[in-house]
Amino acid sequence: MKRKFIYIALVVVLVLSIITSCAAPAAKAPAPPKILKIGSIMPFSGPASMWGESIKPVMEIYRDLINADGGWQVGDDKYIIELYFADGPIFSVQADAAAARTLIYDKQVSAIVSYFGVGYSAVAPICNAEKVVFNTSTISMGAYSASREPYSIFGFPAIEMSINQAMAVMQAFPQYKTLCWTATKGGNVDIEKIYAPVDEEIQKKYGVRSIRLYYPEGTTNFTPYLIKMAEMGAEVLFSFGTPLEIGLMARQRYQLGYKWPVAANGAILDTKIVKGLAGSEEAMQNICGDFCYPWLLKKVQIAPRYLDMANRIREAYKQKYEGKEPYAGAFGVGVTMMGQYLEGVRMAGSTDPDQVMKVLRGGTVETFLGKYTLSGNETYGSPVVFGFPCAMSIIKGNESVYLNEEPLWDVDHPLVNVTDLIKE
Repeated sequence: MKRKFIYIALVVVLVLSIITSCAAPAAKAPAPPKILKIGSIMPFSGPASMWGESIKPVMEIYRDLINADGGWQVGDDKYIIELYFADGPIFSVQADAAAARTLIYDKQVSAIVSYFGVGYSAVAPICNAEKVVFNTSTISMGAYSASREPYSIFGFPAIEMSINQAMAVMQAFPQYKTLCWTATKGGNVDIEKIYAPVDEEIQKKYGVRSIRLYYPEGTTNFTPYLIKMAEMGAEVLFSFGTPLEIGLMARQRYQLGYKWPVAANGAILDTKIVKGLAGSEEAMQNICGDFCYPWLLKKVQIAPRYLDMANRIREAYKQKYEGKEPYAGAFGVGVTMMGQYLEGVRMAGSTDPDQVMKVLRGGTVETFLGKYTLSGNETYGSPVVFGFPCAMSIIKGNESVYLNEEPLWDVDHPLVNVTDLIKE
């Protein structure tokens, strides 16, 4: 009996051993998401603060939607996005540098995106020394050094796109043939001489005559400049000015009896704000501005996943802000430049800056505004090329509506090498 009991016990042990060895290993608990910190320097004070204040909430909604989806996929990991902002008044280089140090050393961001200030030469050395990817505009591209700044990319063609924006407006008003370029003028720069090749090529290709008249920084009385523009034969104005400058210029041109379209390089703010700056509904008519809403573009194809996200951002924004549309400029600068970096880490399968830059340089990324191919032969002394819709709106009544677009397919502009002009 004892032997029989021992035999049964051995059989049970053997069966249990077989069952245990064949059982599937316990599933691993999913790894908790990691954190990806992204910084942005934009004007939240000074004359351009309305730009920063309008772009920021759209970027925050983009972050919230990514996180609500479980985070951003990078290789085998999911990353929750943390987004930090710092004030960089549009003409304050020292403030921009201080903002970069705060984001890098205090917040420990991996990238600084959506920067469109003039302080590239002060911000880039800080970012590159710490291997922080710096996605900026081409406003200060003349200061770029490929050897010293391997972590810089130019995701917003602020200079190059202006030609196509202006031509989109001129093509919408074929009765006008003279375009006046205007903005603040710094130092003793001979604008007419520098841009003479640009103006010549514009006239040759588009049949548009360019004139140029610039004003000192801080100007609020544009009347003498507007009168001079009229004497020079201006029919359309294109300005690189701040929202305040655009509004005052529109107000004063209306008071003088001129009805020129006033086109701005940047997107138009909420029309209520524009009306307040211009002084009346009548004065703000025919103000034009960047209008790169992905869901309205007619000549640029947007990847379905980005078009879907753009519509989600739009709906979330309208719910949060009582039916208002998100600021168009947030798709030109904010979420698009943020998305370029996020595409880089996705393509690299890593947040390592060297791996990210390896795929971005010479790589093609999908964005809210179509495909950007960061390759080329001459731009900035390193391979950086990208496209931009250059879509424009116009104020009619109390609404800003689609006007026209003239896409920029290559930052090495087909009309002229703008980089060489800026370096002069």
